[in-house]
Amino acid sequence: MYSAYFTTLDNDFAKALAALFEKNGIPVVTELQSGIEFFIDTTDFSPADDDRALGEGLSEEAGMEAYEKNVNEPIAKLQNAILFLSGRRRVCFLSSKASSIQYSEATTGFARNMAKAALHQILTITKNTLISRGYTFRLFDPMTGEVPVEQAAAAAFVYFTRDRYIDGPTEPTRDDELNLLLRDAKGREIPW
Repeated sequence: MYSAYFTTLDNDFAKALAALFEKNGIPVVTELQSGIEFFIDTTDFSPADDDRALGEGLSEEAGMEAYEKNVNEPIAKLQNAILFLSGRRRVCFLSSKASSIQYSEATTGFARNMAKAALHQILTITKNTLISRGYTFRLFDPMTGEVPVEQAAAAAFVYFTRDRYIDGPTEPTRDDELNLLLRDAKGREIPW
């Protein structure tokens, strides 16, 4: 039986999403083992000194800490997990529209948002390397504070587990298996 590997279960969203996997017969693990079908990174770290407003500058320490927690540590976990992934080999990461270069309206939290934007770029390169080996990638914005946690977890579960997602009649050839897309809890594609 395949399982879902969660890098962390230390936030309400991760716990709600893990409960949905379990409820649907997909065991959740937090230690690497054979038979992992889903790699799910639910890291969403904001440094304590990341509340400066636009124009106040960025704390170098906050930037380094956000990058370490939101990029380096999750990517290291993915590198360690690659050998254990089988089946659909689905790689899923939490992100946020606030990290979008084109879409963000954020006025604080720049260290976290910049780290997540860097994560997008690293995952693009990783996807381009691994897609030919059967790996697929998902980025998801749980819209924290905008939608209830249970609604966001349900949307993430559907997005992470379905095989294909076609954007609709206006773009029938675009699908999430070949592209690294950021989708939010309402199913919308967020430009990044």
